[in-house]
Amino acid sequence: MKRARHTSRWPLLLGFLLIFAAVMTPGCQSLHKLKKGSNDERWVCPEYADLPLRQGRFEEAIEQHLQVISQEPENGLAHYHLGYAYGQLGLHPDEIAHYLRAMDLGMERGDLFYNLGMSYMQLEEYLRAEQAFLRAVDIEPDCGENHRGLGLAHLMQEHYHEAIVSCRRATTLEPNDADSWHCLALAAAKSDEVGESWTAVKRLRQLDPDYTLDPILIELFPFQNL
Repeated sequence: MKRARHTSRWPLLLGFLLIFAAVMTPGCQSLHKLKKGSNDERWVCPEYADLPLRQGRFEEAIEQHLQVISQEPENGLAHYHLGYAYGQLGLHPDEIAHYLRAMDLGMERGDLFYNLGMSYMQLEEYLRAEQAFLRAVDIEPDCGENHRGLGLAHLMQEHYHEAIVSCRRATTLEPNDADSWHCLALAAAKSDEVGESWTAVKRLRQLDPDYTLDPILIELFPFQNL
């Protein structure tokens, strides 16, 4: 269950990238494929609460999950789902609080840490985002989205070499993901690796000719018919 969200407060450098990353396809573990780790009630959510979440009725999902938690305060999955619903409404402090509670209750999932990282990115807490994405990578090292998220966190902290490494890994794992190529193009551009940046832009254009590039790339390649 990886969240899709729109952005509004990003610095110009990453504004375009993160808007398009916000509407990406479901993550390595999507909502309808959630696995229950055991018969422990901490990992079971009733259908009446999860159905509106899957259908995008987030206000109702919040109400229903709050009801579940009032009856089962140690239901880690309910806290996770509640955090997800809050995040879809832009209520990121509430989202983070419930993710952290789910973790306190023992939940270890790559998508949980990925979502936590995205929440911190929304609040411009990039070091915390980096730490969350690193944990997501530890849990699901073969998920390209986790590496792309880590690359974004590095990029926002101006750690350009680290961003290139993470974005390269993302494109290796998900070679058809335009957002990962855009991330790599930006990281390489900021590191003065113009050749690699241009290669990434060309691959991006092959995948999605209508992809809106960040202005820094358009400025860097003004004669390349972008």
